[in-house]
Amino acid sequence: MEERDASSSPLRSTNSPTVVLVIGMAGSGKTTFLHALSQHLSGEGRQRVYTINLDPAAVDVPYTANIDIRDTVKYKEVMKQ
Repeated sequence: MEERDASSSPLRSTNSPTVVLVIGMAGSGKTTFLHALSQHLSGEGRQRVYTINLDPAAVDVPYTANIDIRDTVKYKEVMKQ
């Protein structure tokens, strides 16, 4: 069996970003997971982390979201319509 070098894997490119999309049911721990992941990746300056919050009804986001949908979508107004 041929052994492959992990550095030649298309998943191991240093020039392209890694994207993690977290989806799940309400209360399943998406925000908690993303907070822990962003702290881990940005700890000790290892990686630059760019986060986006797409939950307009989130009361508290414990990490700094670079883009936050709550800035443009007011879910209470949407629910009235």
